[in-house]
Amino acid sequence: MPARAGRRRTPPVWLVVGIAAAILAGVVGAAAWTATQRVSAIDTTKQPTSGAWTGKSATGLVGVPLRESAFEFTVYRVTCAAAGAVGRQCQATVGVRNVTPEQQVWHGQLQRAYLPGGTFVNTDETATRLANQGRDVFAEPVAAGSRLVLPLIFTVKNGQPPKQLELRSGVFSAGVRVDVP
Repeated sequence: MPARAGRRRTPPVWLVVGIAAAILAGVVGAAAWTATQRVSAIDTTKQPTSGAWTGKSATGLVGVPLRESAFEFTVYRVTCAAAGAVGRQCQATVGVRNVTPEQQVWHGQLQRAYLPGGTFVNTDETATRLANQGRDVFAEPVAAGSRLVLPLIFTVKNGQPPKQLELRSGVFSAGVRVDVP
């Protein structure tokens, strides 16, 4: 007579559910403890800009030299032409001095003109090149200790002149802000 196939014994359902619940509770508890430790380690006394920015931000008026991490910027004048078909072009005459012992690059897209509504426009690099006799002022690094005085052009679509200029040496630079009268 052939042997009867034995039936495999399975654990009771309550035991499987209990073990699964205990493992889940352990994982959730460990995650909650880790999150609590990380949140309690956050220093709430730091300023919001202290994380990614390098240097300190400075705010001033036209004609006042303002320094950030790599450059000292001086805005000498801001004038705006009459509104045309593409908008109003505003020219800022800016002095840039490299205050570091190394050459530094800067980018047109990081230079901004803030409008009365809180929006901003970046440097119009094509118009800035034309205002600088065809020279791309952002293409070459600024030599250590050297100083440039040059026009930057901002094309404002809505026709309102800017209230403030923001000038930066790099993406993570705190930059400077110049209030425009």
